[in-house]
Amino acid sequence: MRTQAGYSFSGPPCVADSPHPYLGESALGTISLDTNKAHLVRQHRDITAVFTWVNDERAMVLLPSFRKNAPWYVVMESAAYKYDNPRYLARQSAIAAEVLGMDESTTTWGRIASIIHDGLPDLIRMPSAPDPEFHLASIGHMVLRADGEVIGGQDIRLEKTGLEFAQ
Repeated sequence: MRTQAGYSFSGPPCVADSPHPYLGESALGTISLDTNKAHLVRQHRDITAVFTWVNDERAMVLLPSFRKNAPWYVVMESAAYKYDNPRYLARQSAIAAEVLGMDESTTTWGRIASIIHDGLPDLIRMPSAPDPEFHLASIGHMVLRADGEVIGGQDIRLEKTGLEFAQ
């Protein structure tokens, strides 16, 4: 679904090298991904690559651009070095095509391999954590004075932490 500020996707993910190929379906339910909070989003025709954080680790999430609630393929930073091996990249590209519900042809596998391999530098160079989010309301104001004269000030705001559940 397209929103004014970006895209919003939801669906079950497939984490590469995970013992649970569709981790989100049974253990976590449906997971949503807000691209407004992502580090980077690139659309490659029918595949969107979202560079974000999954479980406090950098991740490249591949998902179909135009199919709602389709599974995702996730490349975690801890496994990024494996994708430098052409054989591993080829095998994982075939798996990604299957997970994403795309035609299983060498052309598709090559496109996916190119998206993954070209995105690896962005994945390893992105910040290790997203910028902190703060509640909109301030809980006070702090003033810095020197010799009784105000030289600076700042609102005190609480950082959002933990999980947020929405219904």
